[in-house]
Amino acid sequence: MEQIDAVNLVANHVHRWRLRDRSGTLPAGRIVLTVREDENQWWRFECRSEGDMHYITGTEWSRFVQPRIDARLTLYAQQDGENFHRMKVIMRGN
Repeated sequence: MEQIDAVNLVANHVHRWRLRDRSGTLPAGRIVLTVREDENQWWRFECRSEGDMHYITGTEWSRFVQPRIDARLTLYAQQDGENFHRMKVIMRGN
């Protein structure tokens, strides 16, 4: 899987995540980013681009981030034949 970007989630990420698409696979403009965390968890986040940066925002994103503050999130590019992105979330111990 090709990595798009990774982040340690902090409180300000509840509103948005500004990321650099290291894979070059995210389209320009506004899109709905369908993301799969595991076999059972699907998310649909608002994503927009400005220059070479992308921003993930919206209500669904905020609901996703709030219980995952301090976790490590990695977003991966779509694989051939898939219409979604994958992500890995590693929760940190308290």
